[in-house]
Amino acid sequence: MSTKLDSGKLPHREAKPIRVAVCVPSGDMVHADFAMALAAMAYMCGPVVINGQKQEAIDLILINVKDSLVVMGRNTLVDQAQKQGVDYLLFLDSDMVFDKRTLRQLLSRGMDIVGGTYVKRRPPNTLLGHATDGRLLEEAISGQQVGGERLYEAGALPGGCLLIRMSVFDKLKKPYFQTPAHETDGHVWIEGEDIFFCRTAREAGFKVWVDWPTSFALAHIGQEAFRIPSVEIKPEAANAIVH
Repeated sequence: MSTKLDSGKLPHREAKPIRVAVCVPSGDMVHADFAMALAAMAYMCGPVVINGQKQEAIDLILINVKDSLVVMGRNTLVDQAQKQGVDYLLFLDSDMVFDKRTLRQLLSRGMDIVGGTYVKRRPPNTLLGHATDGRLLEEAISGQQVGGERLYEAGALPGGCLLIRMSVFDKLKKPYFQTPAHETDGHVWIEGEDIFFCRTAREAGFKVWVDWPTSFALAHIGQEAFRIPSVEIKPEAANAIVH
């Protein structure tokens, strides 16, 4: 099973380089590991040599929107990317760590919507995303061997590492990202903004693809609090000093 990013050749263009807006929704701060990964990926967008072959440059634009609501941030980022006249938009959440060849890898697929999936930041750390039949992605692939270079069609992907061709938005209604409430069997639940986008894009005729090499290289940064481990003190040692 191969999970190695190979970077691939970019889709052929006659005159000008591919223009991509890397869009980062965030709060006031971003993680250091994310910043270093972004810097490395930006460097790889230049006219670099990979596996002995010179790769054409990618015209990169970095856009950051700081908003307490990620759904608002994503919609604003799309608006700003459209004003820049780019060919693709790459969402990268500020709590992600990714391979430096991520953008080249995703572009080489030539798909309208393609990205990586990753696990939740809290136990049980389940895989995010939905299958085409509506099941959770983790449930759908349970017992299967996944990976390699073949793309996997999904019903929805998380938005933390998602490449979208800009022409997709021309077929969708604003706002492109929403968090609608639904009721199922008396249970009210909120649909995530990334799941909503993928669902409406599929309803408009687009497909959503999982790139496994990108997925296996992703890390989802979480937070953990560390405490002094508790020690059980036996009654006869109640007056003892315990370290």
